[in-house]
Amino acid sequence: RVSGSGRSAPGHRRFLVGRAMVADIPAAAIHVDGAALHAAVPPSRWRVTRADIADFGRIVRRAVELGDIAPTPEDDFGPHGGPNIYTVTAQLIKPVTARCGNASWALMLHPQGLECDLFITHCWSEGTYEFVDKVLHSWPRVARNAYCCMLSNPQNLNIAALVSDPQNSPFASALRSAKCMLVVPNNAGSIYTRIWCVYEAFLSQSWNKPIFTATAPVPGLWTRVSALVLVCLLCAGGSFLLLQLTGAEYQHGLMCYPCLGVVSAAGLFTLILKPSWSLSVVNALGSAGCGLLAGLSLRFCVTGRYRGLYSLVHPPEAAVMYALGGVFFAFRGADQLWAMEAEGESSRLRRGFSGRLEDARCSVALDRERILAEIRAQRQEAAVEHTLHVLISAGMSTAEIRFAAERHIDIAGAGSWSCALVWIVAVVFVAHPLTHAWRGSSCVGALAWVPWAKATEGIIWLGIFARSSPDRRGLAAAAGAKLGALPYFAFWGAWVSHELLIAGDISHANCAPDLLGVVIWGPLMLLVSIVGLGGCAMVPSVGRWCVHLLLQHNSMSSFAPGSPPDECADSGSSDSEDGSSLKSSPRSAPSVHGGR
Repeated sequence: RVSGSGRSAPGHRRFLVGRAMVADIPAAAIHVDGAALHAAVPPSRWRVTRADIADFGRIVRRAVELGDIAPTPEDDFGPHGGPNIYTVTAQLIKPVTARCGNASWALMLHPQGLECDLFITHCWSEGTYEFVDKVLHSWPRVARNAYCCMLSNPQNLNIAALVSDPQNSPFASALRSAKCMLVVPNNAGSIYTRIWCVYEAFLSQSWNKPIFTATAPVPGLWTRVSALVLVCLLCAGGSFLLLQLTGAEYQHGLMCYPCLGVVSAAGLFTLILKPSWSLSVVNALGSAGCGLLAGLSLRFCVTGRYRGLYSLVHPPEAAVMYALGGVFFAFRGADQLWAMEAEGESSRLRRGFSGRLEDARCSVALDRERILAEIRAQRQEAAVEHTLHVLISAGMSTAEIRFAAERHIDIAGAGSWSCALVWIVAVVFVAHPLTHAWRGSSCVGALAWVPWAKATEGIIWLGIFARSSPDRRGLAAAAGAKLGALPYFAFWGAWVSHELLIAGDISHANCAPDLLGVVIWGPLMLLVSIVGLGGCAMVPSVGRWCVHLLLQHNSMSSFAPGSPPDECADSGSSDSEDGSSLKSSPRSAPSVHGGR
């Protein structure tokens, strides 16, 4: 396999380009006839693995460090993206594959070919580092092999002949066998200003292939999350020591009421505010408030002297719930960073893209005319433009999301889901009722089953969410939080306050909220999660309003950068560019957009 250092594997030979060791090549592939090999192996098997792409990225970095890949007048390597695909193809891929009989990089490594799982579409003007980072970060967990034009197509052979008939080109063949397509945005401009990228979107839409957007790793993500957790821990330790040193449990115990107010306000605003510095402050305040409350609860656990609110939520239970609340704000901080990254990728897909099929360009005019003629012949111009609009707005394009968009539902954020919202549903509908059942602080007698039923609904919802396709998780997470957890929490707070201040008996005050959770909020969130976007879109008037309400502020994403789609595991990957230099050098290619 490709390697950056060390000895060659048994049965392999190592090649050099300049001073950089490039690859361990299977001995069987060294003297192969590339043209004959590509004629024998179907394009649907011209694949590379995730490890191949990772090693390719390391090889390029090493070659750049040693000066074996040098800047050109058209490519100064940029500040972060590295050499673009044109430069890497001319100075690395072509020289290496020429020494192996002119096979593609993919068949050079895997002469028998590999089954197709993923199709990667991208633009050749992008930096190689940027491309590799996004593909590796967004690679579906169960995907094995991908079609990537620069590595899958034989760059030293007659690429123009291979793509002369778009419908029977390697791209079409690879995408037909793929299960989904991964779109790789870049800093140079929208890939959808290139006709071959548009054509691949057309094929994906025609064959109902899910399209997902790749994102880069978020720098400083876990540092930010760890900082919020640390704030919670420090505040918990500080409040505990304060009570330990002063011994004024009752006076300092009154601190729980303003702290609860701060946490409640922070929880509300963190769901409303867009990603910004103010949202960071809100998350920090919420985490600090949860820490203070957890510290107070731990101190009351030690003394055993508590009353009022703590006779309902006794200190051990309260300490656990407040700690879980601190984790919620930490996850919300992660959501904020993921959302900013997802919005950045969306803006890169918009940059320079007019939204009109006719404005897409190509390095070879004849290819452009053939592609446009094929799309026009099927009268799919509007459908292709709609697919791209959905992809850019939602972060993915699937049949269900497009169906909802056609019914004038705002699908912005439909392809993303919030980790914090899933967490709060798990806390409210699983952890919370289980503590009630353990303590006997909910319904008793004939209704003793209520907290167990509520926990069961929460577990069922988590199962539904985990098994949902990526295009359904955004709505499911929003439904669980906004139709289930948040209404329950609001009613629970009001009801407990009423029982505490008016009735004076709060020993079983959790019963009414838990009962309403079982018969109203739980079934409602389960129903919406099951029917999904498509089902809601079919409900006249109410469905559209419901989806809009749930997905509002849903740009706090955790899908695109946070968790790659599982369903894409067996799909194929292909670059959205023409996949080759098309016999044009980097100097003859457009300075901003890829070679197609």
